[in-house]
Amino acid sequence: MTSKKTPSETRRKPRQKRSEDTIDRILDAAAELLEELGFDKLNTNLICERAGLTPPALYRYFPNKYSVLKELGQRLMEVQNQALYDVLEELGPTPTVEQIADQLRGQYEVTITQKGASWIMRALHATPQLVDVRRSSHDKMVKRFIAVQSEQGESHNHAQIERRSRIIVETGYSMVEMLIDNPALDSDATLADTAIMIFALINENVASDRGQ
Repeated sequence: MTSKKTPSETRRKPRQKRSEDTIDRILDAAAELLEELGFDKLNTNLICERAGLTPPALYRYFPNKYSVLKELGQRLMEVQNQALYDVLEELGPTPTVEQIADQLRGQYEVTITQKGASWIMRALHATPQLVDVRRSSHDKMVKRFIAVQSEQGESHNHAQIERRSRIIVETGYSMVEMLIDNPALDSDATLADTAIMIFALINENVASDRGQ
């Protein structure tokens, strides 16, 4: 049976605990299979077999593997963003290099603890049906950066603060992706180098706002 829904659309939102549990089983199974097999070999039949479900039971919620990946991607982005939300307001407008490195380390560590994270991130980056998940998440993070700067009276040039906030968000995400794809890299040195780059941009932001 061919679904008329878009490739990454979720069919039905859970309304009961039983439905939520079923969706969690599907997502856990898909994440495990991603770690074992990668994205290309993942399919709904394997997900059903691992989750102990029939195909019709899976299709009640997800019409295909792209919709499963979309949900996994959204959950991963939410975990990453929340790790930053928890500390962003505490950092203030001019965090130190060490504080930035600690925040980046938190992003990295919370990502690698998620099952299938490396493949989820690759899929979000390279799959046309899924790129909006990453873009939408980054847009929310940029808005949060701008809001914090506004609350702290540091956002006199909106276009500039938005551009530089986006650079910071994309740089942090790319750093996490690079460490996952290159496990031989010295993670502490990479985090420190990235923190220095972001620190320089943040301080250029503050200097510009102060007319220096």
